[in-house]
Amino acid sequence: MKSYKFLLTVFSILFLTIAINAGENPAKEDKGDIEQTISSFVKSIDTQNANDLSKAIISNGAVVTLNSITNKMDNLTASQLVDRVKNRQQGGWARNVTVSSVDVDGNTAMAKVEITDARLSQSGFFTLVKENGTWKVASEVTTLALKK
Repeated sequence: MKSYKFLLTVFSILFLTIAINAGENPAKEDKGDIEQTISSFVKSIDTQNANDLSKAIISNGAVVTLNSITNKMDNLTASQLVDRVKNRQQGGWARNVTVSSVDVDGNTAMAKVEITDARLSQSGFFTLVKENGTWKVASEVTTLALKK
């Protein structure tokens, strides 16, 4: 009887350990998927690919850019951003994307991002949601400045 209880305890601990570790792996996968989504979002603007952009952002998403060069704020809905890219009013040059941190909480996430080119730096935060198993940008709030 004691060996039965011992085996039951060992299997319970083993099952609990597997369950805890299984919960960690999706977050690691999610972080990679989130970084890829952000990179695709920025690249689609850079290449003026409105079709890919519309796949990377939720339909009611928003983009807010605080332009420290002009001291103005640009506040766009997802459809306005897609239209600007489609009409070649935004994008058209290559930028580098650095995701410095990602925090995942279930089907939502927050990422700290820096987007740079030779002259400009854009830093801020992206929020993302997991929609039907796919990460999409819900909002981007960044500050645009001249590179120092």
